[in-house]
Amino acid sequence: MNKTAYLSIACILLLLTGGLYYFFREEPPLPNITPANQQAAAPTSSNLTFAGSSIVEEKNGKKVWELNAESIEADPAGKIVYLKKIKGVFYQDKGDTLDIVAQEGVLDTKTHDITLQGDIKATSSDGAVFTAPQGIYNEQSKIFTGTGGITLTKGDTVISGDKIDADASMEKVKIQGNAKVVTGGKN
Repeated sequence: MNKTAYLSIACILLLLTGGLYYFFREEPPLPNITPANQQAAAPTSSNLTFAGSSIVEEKNGKKVWELNAESIEADPAGKIVYLKKIKGVFYQDKGDTLDIVAQEGVLDTKTHDITLQGDIKATSSDGAVFTAPQGIYNEQSKIFTGTGGITLTKGDTVISGDKIDADASMEKVKIQGNAKVVTGGKN
């Protein structure tokens, strides 16, 4: 027999041995899933969840904002992102920042608008403090809108009302509904 015949026989024996091993090997038993424990084994949500993560928005190589959250959950399509226990920073062209905290938030990944809820507190780098139960950051206009009874404290001036529209540096503000200004402890 020539060399090619020996090589062909060796290949056939190798394939036959591999095939026999595959069919006769013992596989570990499958877990016993009953209707009672099937529900517990199923995922509770089809969303992707991340713990202790952050999301950063950049334009032209500069950070626009950064959100850190205890948990981030994204829908499978990636269009909506849900955030819990948020700490964020919004950056200004002049180098100023606005630090913000909130209990919950929703980021629309298409528009980059951010809706916030629960004990919202925003502090600008010049010391102005804004609080509201609910708020929205509009990416296009760069305006924060707070609703549900807001306060803005800057120095010895406290402004309160039902709704506020403010730029991210808290320099331009517009108060609507039951607006009240207290300066130096006097109305």
